[in-house]
Amino acid sequence: MSDDKLALSERKEIEMLLPWYVTGRLDAKDRARVEAYLARDPAMRRQLDLIREEQAEDIGANEVLGTAPAGALERLMASLPERRPGLAQRVAAGRLYEAVVDFFTAPTARGVRLAAIVAAVLVLVQAAVITTLIVRGDNAGAYQTASGQETGEGIPLLVTFTDEARAPAIAGLLRDLDATIVDGPKPGGLYKIRVRTADRSEAASLAVQRRLTDRRDVVKSVLPAKD
Repeated sequence: MSDDKLALSERKEIEMLLPWYVTGRLDAKDRARVEAYLARDPAMRRQLDLIREEQAEDIGANEVLGTAPAGALERLMASLPERRPGLAQRVAAGRLYEAVVDFFTAPTARGVRLAAIVAAVLVLVQAAVITTLIVRGDNAGAYQTASGQETGEGIPLLVTFTDEARAPAIAGLLRDLDATIVDGPKPGGLYKIRVRTADRSEAASLAVQRRLTDRRDVVKSVLPAKD
């Protein structure tokens, strides 16, 4: 293969790695490759700036539309185990969603070549985030989105989750408290939750706040909220 064709092939591969570079999902080797290419190619740096601008616009649009909170997808993907079955095995088993997430969490040469296909079904990932992170407390199998209607019942609180908090831990904590995320993220990473209970006294609120603060692995801070 000629030098020109090799250079073109490398450029295409770097271009397809840029979205993962922006979201911090590349391993150290691929990240170093991208950064080395960016250092010597001004045009690629401009393309990187455009991708970052589009990412910021997408996050803003999702917040306005009430879709998955910013950072929810990254938190979900971070919660997945390091080792997973191969792509062909998961697709054969009907686990397409996990196959889609795999492209974003561990991009390989094969995954990069199929990135266009993954982008076409990204909506599946976002839908899964909504139903994974936002848990209703009335029973373990029911879910609702953060943009769902508030009932006005229960104890409202403002919560920030730790940077290390993972989707299963957050969902489990909300389920244990019989709580629902009803709004967020607000400035500072605050989420408004509502704990379903008939007792809305100050003592009951303080008791729930203590339960949350005890979970320092998941909860960074807790504040009382107004209805």
